[in-house]
Amino acid sequence: MRLALLGLLAVSLAVTACGSSSNMDCRTDQVQVDYLRGPRDNETVCKPLPASCGSTGSCAVNACIRDMYGYCESPYLGVACSDTFPPTIISCNP
Repeated sequence: MRLALLGLLAVSLAVTACGSSSNMDCRTDQVQVDYLRGPRDNETVCKPLPASCGSTGSCAVNACIRDMYGYCESPYLGVACSDTFPPTIISCNP
């Protein structure tokens, strides 16, 4: 029973992470800014890739991730970056 529950939880998380409809809101040449918790909970905003990113929003390039995290409006801070599949996603938490 416990193993089945853990399997169901793993599948649920995978579907949520990979199959979220919000991933389709932004174009591949944009940054998807997801607000989590607080007054803007579950809000998604599409922003242009910063010039420091060139044509690809890379979480591994310090200048690029710094500028993408800059899209999180106060009092939110950038806490996570995902560039596995376009568009690049930035998560902002209060």
